[in-house]
Parts: sequence; structure tokens; C-alpha cells
Amino acid sequence: MDTTIRNTTLSALLPAVGLLALAGSASAQTSIDLEATTSGGAAAIQVLPGDLVEYEVRGELGGRPSQGLAMFAFDLGFDGGALPQADTPTAGPLVEFVAPRGINNPAGFGGTQIGGDLVQVGGAMNTIGNLFAPAPTGAVVTGLASGGPDVLATGVLTAPTAPGTYTLEVSNVVANALVEQTPDGWWRVRGVDAATTTSLVVEVLDCGVTTYCSGIVNSAGCEATISGSGIASLSGQSAATLTLNDALNDQFGLFVWSRGEAATPLYNGTLCVDQPLVRLLEPGLSGGTGPFGTTCTGSFTRTIDAAFLTSNGFAVGDSVYCQWLYRDPFEANGIRSAFSDAARVTVCP
Repeated sequence: MDTTIRNTTLSALLPAVGLLALAGSASAQTSIDLEATTSGGAAAIQVLPGDLVEYEVRGELGGRPSQGLAMFAFDLGFDGGALPQADTPTAGPLVEFVAPRGINNPAGFGGTQIGGDLVQVGGAMNTIGNLFAPAPTGAVVTGLASGGPDVLATGVLTAPTAPGTYTLEVSNVVANALVEQTPDGWWRVRGVDAATTTSLVVEVLDCGVTTYCSGIVNSAGCEATISGSGIASLSGQSAATLTLNDALNDQFGLFVWSRGEAATPLYNGTLCVDQPLVRLLEPGLSGGTGPFGTTCTGSFTRTIDAAFLTSNGFAVGDSVYCQWLYRDPFEANGIRSAFSDAARVTVCP
């Protein structure tokens, strides 16, 4: 982060802090906890690549009693990409922290964008009872963050396109709390210590169908493989379609699935799904062309949709591991079966 730019924005806010705060010592005894959450208050969320995530920053004062926040500012950083400015409040007590009713850094209540981060989100109220200057012109409201957690900022971030776990982090907290109003209309304030900050965890799911493991080369010289398309959505927005390609024609098939991956030797092949597993007999033969069991033109298809997921108790973020076994009537060593490779399907919102 560019320290020179950062100090410039800070210097624009500090004159207001000097007016609004008695300097406050390191043992201010009033503290604030800040927590980044989703707009619904969750500490973590699972999303698809590129999804928009609405977030909130909630604050709660603790320690020595006060009459609520007089001023607050904090930085926001997201390791999944650059943050757009946070929202500017248009209703409720937070409007008194927004210039010209309150005082902000030059870029506004939503923070200054520096290196992808937001610096100094927040503002200060008119605790000096200003009547002579264009700003601040607002009133003082009491009780903010003093009776429980209150939302101090909201915004929207964009989830990265790369699957992984990312965090929205709160840092560099500066705050004052209201103490009492003086006879001349000013408010005495005290410094507030940052007690704890909690990050919002954003997990970007890998929702494509991925394959793993190896199948058996059948008597016609082919290894049947799985291809996939679509996304397995728990909400029913979409479904994943799995297709077995290059299987022997006109054969019986068995679709097996479980909640885990494995590599268990079985019948000179590999069972790639873990125990306990579920076996589903295919309702029809593999089809295809040519004399019975002599060409690699057979196939099977399965759909992993919301009905399948809910009926089997899957949740967002879980994975379905699956594989096909099918009959090979001309297999040389008498096993009379062949295996495909395996597929993993991650459950998405």
C-alpha cells in the first residue's frame, strides 16, 4: 500500500478527529469489535465464480460505557480482488456521519480506493455544534453500536473466477465514543480501542465436473470415459449431466456413487468411489451400433439435479463421486466387466 497516499487521506480526516476527540490514551477502556459478514449476517459464504456478494461491517462497543460512536473509520481489504467503494448511507443514524452533515475523508464515506483496498470507510458527527462553517451541519445521534452490534457500512464485492477461499478483512480501526454533552452544546468524547476484528470468508466453489482415476481397457480396445456438462445446483437453477463415452455396445451398466473418493483394486481394475456406495442399475442397455459387444459405440447418461441432491441429503459444498461399471462379454480373463474412469461433481447453490 502507498504510505504517502494513505497518510494524505488520513490527514484530511484527522483535523475532524482533533475537533471531535479528546486524544484518548492507550488505555481508553472503551473498545469496539468489528465484524465483516454477509448482508444476512453470516460469517462465511459459498458462491460461484464471479458472483456478487453483498457484505456488511457490524460494530459493537464494549468496556467502559459510552453513549455510542462519535466517529469511526476503518480499512477494508479483499484478497480476491479490488473493492469498489462502500455504500454511502442515505437513511438512519449513519447519515449524520456523511458529509456535509458529518465529516469524511475526501473520497467520501465509502472510503478511498488505494491498491484495491478501501481506506478510511466511515466518518464523524458534528459533535462541535458547528454553526459557522459549511460543514459539518448535522445533529448528534446517540446509541450507535452501544446497545448491541449495529451495521456501520455496507457494500458489494465480486467473487474471483478462480475457485478457492478468500477473506474480506477489517483493519486500521480508528474511533471515538460519545461521553456527555457540555452546557455550550459540544460533546465530550473519548478514544476507543479496537478490540477484535473478524473477517468474512468467501469460498468460491469449483462447480464444474472433474474426472479422476483410470478405467479398464475393454475387449474392443477402448477405455470408457466420463464427460460432464452443467452445474449441480441445490436450488434447482441448473443440473449436471454425466455421459459415459466409448463403452461396449448393447451392454448392461451399473452407476455407482458415494460421498468420497477412493482407489480400491477390484477385478483387475480400480473402484474409484469410497464406501459406503450406492449402486444404480441402468434401466436400459448401452445401445450403439455393430454386433453385440464388439464396438465402442455404447453410452450411458445420468443427471445430478436438485431432486437427486435433496433426496440424498447433499448440502452446498459437498461432492458426489461416481463411476460406471458395465458388462464386457468377451473380456479375456473371465471377469466379464469393465470400469470407466470416475467423476467428481461439487454441489453449488
